[in-house]
Parts: sequence; C-alpha cells; structure tokens
Amino acid sequence: MNLNAQLATTSKRRVSRSRKGATRAGQKSNVKATGLLWLKRSVLLIALSVVSFSLITAVDKLQSVPVDEVVLTGYTGGHTGVGASKDELLALVDKQLDKGFWQLDLLQLKANLESHPWVRQAVIRRQWPNQLVIGIDEYVAVARWNERYLLSATGDVFMPSKIAAFTHLPRLKVESLRIDKQERPSRETIKQAVSGFNQFQKPLTHYGLSVVEQTQLLDGDFLLLLSNGLTLMLGADQVTHRFDRFLALLDGELIDKLDDIEAIDLRYMNGLSVRWRDAIELAQVEVTSSLLR
Repeated sequence: MNLNAQLATTSKRRVSRSRKGATRAGQKSNVKATGLLWLKRSVLLIALSVVSFSLITAVDKLQSVPVDEVVLTGYTGGHTGVGASKDELLALVDKQLDKGFWQLDLLQLKANLESHPWVRQAVIRRQWPNQLVIGIDEYVAVARWNERYLLSATGDVFMPSKIAAFTHLPRLKVESLRIDKQERPSRETIKQAVSGFNQFQKPLTHYGLSVVEQTQLLDGDFLLLLSNGLTLMLGADQVTHRFDRFLALLDGELIDKLDDIEAIDLRYMNGLSVRWRDAIELAQVEVTSSLLR
C-alpha cells in the first residue's frame, strides 16, 4: 500500500468516527428538549388546575353570598286595608332569600310578590354587591265591581282583603257574571260598563248629582242609583235616549222635587212613572214632546 492509500484510509476512519460522535450528541440534545417540553406542559397543567380550582371556589363563595339588604319602593303601606304593606311584601320575599344573592330565582320572586292582591307588577333587580331592589306598582281602585271586587284605574279587576273599606267608591254590577264562582269579566265587558258609567256620570255633575251604583240586570236592563237616593230605570234599549229625557226633566221643575222621588221608570214610549217616597202607588206622568227635545 502506498502512502496516498494509507492517508485516504485514515481520513475515512476519522470521518466515520466524527459522524458517530455527532449522532450521539444529537440524540442527547433531543432527549433534553423533549424533557423540557414535558416539564413546561406539566407546569402549565398544574397552573391551570390551580386557577380553575380558585375560580370554582370563588364562584361557590359568590353563590353563597347572602342578601344583605332589600330595598322596597312604590308600596303605599297597606293602611286601612288599602295597598300593600312593607311587612306583607317582605314576607313574600323571605321565602326566597335563603338561596343566596346570586342563586335567587327572580321570576319566582316576582310571581310571589304579584300574588299579593294589591300588587299589579313587581320589578326586581340585583345591585352589587348584595342588595336586592324591588319596585312595586300597586292597583289604584276607582270603583267596586259586583260584590267582592275592585276595579282599578288600568281596567283590572282584583279582590282586596277588606271590601268594606271602599263603600265610598261607585259600584258597577253586571249580573250576567256568575258571582258565586268568582267569574272574572272580560276586558270588553269592563270597557262597556265603564263607558256607560262615564256617559251617565259626566252630565249629572252639572246638577250636583253622581252615580252611586250602575247595574245591568240579567235581561240587559240598566238601573242607576244616584247620590240623592233616586233610582232610574232605563231598560235595555235606547238607553242613551231615555237618559237624555231624564236630563231634560232636570232642566224643568223636576229638579226641585228630586228629594221627594224614590224612583223614575223611563221605559215608556211617551212618558214615565214616578214613585214618590211617601206614596205607595206609582204616579203616571205624561211628558210633552217639547220638554223632551
């Protein structure tokens, strides 16, 4: 073997040994990198677990936060049986407060409050950090409806705990409704009754009179009881025309005799019947057409 061949062989052996060393060093580097990656992932997972646990603990604490204060507005106090009192409303709220501030079922709480006879609507909101704010919209009674109900300014019929406290209000009676089964009137029935009442009431104020009770009988006949104790029988047909006839009489001499009259029946075509307070028999009164214009 010549010198050149020996040098070539030696060079090949060195290159081979260098490659083997490089391979072993690369393998060691890959192992270290993989170990660092798993370490980072493990640390990240532990950190996420700690954060998750902290969040769950915080949420649990928030859910268990009790209601510190209940603020009620809009109620009138329930004096003499009118409106809702603070104690009555708080009693309806207390049923839910044991659930905690954030776990309160606001819809159920709203239903509880609106079950009170005088509460038309309840508006509820949470206020940070643990205050419950409740706004109460009460019914405003403007008339009695049949025997046991009140009629509100918004056209709603509701039943108070004490109806005797409202004898000063005019009464609207519709006998076609089954009072024994507490049948509620339709919106149309209420609208018609109120419309008729307003039609009668407005012109009577000019004579110092008012409608105390308006009754629609089963056969549709209208009866009006006025503030001076006079009863008007208007029938079921041409009610407005017959009432106008009565107003025409008030513009004549009848206004001076009203205190002596117990009832006036206007259901006649060309006249009316008068029942005097001190007389048993009805007096037939013919009214001229000129008086009824």
